[in-house]
Amino acid sequence: MFARYFGILSACCDITSSVRELALDSRRGRQRRDFSKHIMSTITRFAGIAFFFGATSVAFGSQTFVESFSNGSNVGAWHITQMGDMNPSTGGNPGAYIEAVQFGGFEPTARTTSTAPNPFIGDFRARDVTSIGIDLETISAQFGAQRPLTLMLYSDNGTPGNPNDDCEVYVPASNLIPQIGAGWTSIDVPIPEQSAVIPSGWQTVSCAATPDIGWNEVIQNVTTVMWVYGEPGFFYPADVWSMGMDNPRITSELGTAFCSGDGSGTACPCGNAGAAQHGCANSVGAGAFLDANGSASVAANDMTLVASGLPATTSTLFFQGTTQVNGGAGTTFGDGLRCVGGTIVRLGIRTASAGVATIGPGLAAPGGWGAGQNVDFQCWYRNISGPCSSGYNLSNGRSITFAP
Repeated sequence: MFARYFGILSACCDITSSVRELALDSRRGRQRRDFSKHIMSTITRFAGIAFFFGATSVAFGSQTFVESFSNGSNVGAWHITQMGDMNPSTGGNPGAYIEAVQFGGFEPTARTTSTAPNPFIGDFRARDVTSIGIDLETISAQFGAQRPLTLMLYSDNGTPGNPNDDCEVYVPASNLIPQIGAGWTSIDVPIPEQSAVIPSGWQTVSCAATPDIGWNEVIQNVTTVMWVYGEPGFFYPADVWSMGMDNPRITSELGTAFCSGDGSGTACPCGNAGAAQHGCANSVGAGAFLDANGSASVAANDMTLVASGLPATTSTLFFQGTTQVNGGAGTTFGDGLRCVGGTIVRLGIRTASAGVATIGPGLAAPGGWGAGQNVDFQCWYRNISGPCSSGYNLSNGRSITFAP
């Protein structure tokens, strides 16, 4: 029966279907100069600027890109001063890091400068960016370190040559910057990227629009990320600083859910709407949810597909395709929605345990994925006692763009 049901599915699915720093600072009414006593050639270079390529740590259903600065790598072109940064191979948290020694300034800032596509900028809402973090060390300062640390996100609004429509949003990341002699401090800040209004604690600066409009403009087009020693609107004396940064990181959902049976798109076959982002409801509740764990790196080949909300021990077929059916809204099929079409590849059958089935890692070869390729995934499962009596149902779809 399982083969017969998916034979129908296969027949249906196989149809041909930098903004300059001076401009940034002057927008906030400041002008900073770096008086570096130890000017050195900046030891930075791009090392494969591609989404999620490099050191990666993973939480369930999400992925974290970490720039470790090892072997001269500097995705995002992070720096502290304009000319005097060094890249020691030891002393970081751990290993290599970026260091700036004995430089003058009012508000030292660790920031990105690359405008080429990289994991630290872009549309945070579309990518479901959930947090940004960094490790910082204050080595020395003449007047102490009694000031807050601020995370700032800047957008040039798509017009890098016109500063008049630029906007920044910021939130205090810590009551105090890392204290002198305290070693490395790790800071991570949640990003409420799906909020349509400016979240509590966040503020705008230099925005022509209202705070809510400014928030939406920035979060959908971040062009610079900054960790600032200080907070906008306050005056801080110039000082001579030595500091380091390591492991700037950004966490986002792995892939994007689409074609949900929650009523947001095509209606489920017999009024059996599921929970948000799930497939259509089944005999055990809110419908199956397809998520992904690991990373989108083809070389790492560590992605795992996870289907939950299934009948306890049902047979589950994981498959992929090259298109999204009905523009991503899906069409009715069995007790659920067929979301994935085009060229179908069956990745394998797994038996659920306690309503959860997984497949992977090691799927790159059978899936035939390449860097830059977008692939759509879904799972089909038996549900003999399902609400619409077809005997089978499907999860939501999940779209993933792969990297090297």
